[in-house]
Amino acid sequence: LRGPDPRLKASYSLSRILTQLDLRDMPYEEGMNPNRRHDETRHVSIGIWLIPVEADQCPEAANTALAEPAVTCDLRRQGIGVLVPKHMTAKRFLVAVADLDESWRFFLTEVRHQSTRPGGWLQLGLDVIKIVDPESLQMSHFRNRRAELSQS
Repeated sequence: LRGPDPRLKASYSLSRILTQLDLRDMPYEEGMNPNRRHDETRHVSIGIWLIPVEADQCPEAANTALAEPAVTCDLRRQGIGVLVPKHMTAKRFLVAVADLDESWRFFLTEVRHQSTRPGGWLQLGLDVIKIVDPESLQMSHFRNRRAELSQS
């Protein structure tokens, strides 16, 4: 017997966040889809944080003090489209996404593409691999990084 599929678990977690956003922003009359299994891309703009993960590095050992802010341009259960203002060299990232209760979820992702966009922006196409639970020291570094950048 195999354990739970980490990719599926991450997909479900990201789906819960998407559902929260949909229910908050959707007018009452909209959103009735006869086939709820249809997985659509949602053009949702939310602030996230990208934490580079080296190729040979365990995601749980990622340096969360290196977190960089970014903005999503689309979300789906298996992937995230992200706009960034500069070229990113990492091939894997932890993506920190807050739900509506400000609880942070961390997803290990792999870069599928990096495409130029107008205005000097780049779009990263990220494939969601699994959920990562950072250690308390990593969370502390992440909070400090967010505070540091919000004060500048």
